[in-house]
Amino acid sequence: MILRDNRGRIIFSSCRYLFTCDDVLETEIMGIRKGLLLALQWSNLPIDVESDSLQAVNMVQSAETNRSKYAFMIKEIKNLLIERNSCITHIVRSKNNASHFLANFGRP
Repeated sequence: MILRDNRGRIIFSSCRYLFTCDDVLETEIMGIRKGLLLALQWSNLPIDVESDSLQAVNMVQSAETNRSKYAFMIKEIKNLLIERNSCITHIVRSKNNASHFLANFGRP
């Protein structure tokens, strides 16, 4: 995860290995959750979350009740976004190179 200020300058970056993920989507959702928790600790401003996982972003943005195995994490992400008047958007992977590098760096 990379936290940037409103000018795009990096405030901090972080990566870690996620031991308990069963699949790629769970990894993406857990990464969004953990990244958002870190960002909320480091900044008092609204957070604009960007992810290259369209499926994860759609799950968070959906008004429908999530009944998947990811429902708890999705609900927590939604609550965290509301708490700070924040949002989540999808970006293409080519616009997310630094975060993609960190995600690969965190693999065993």
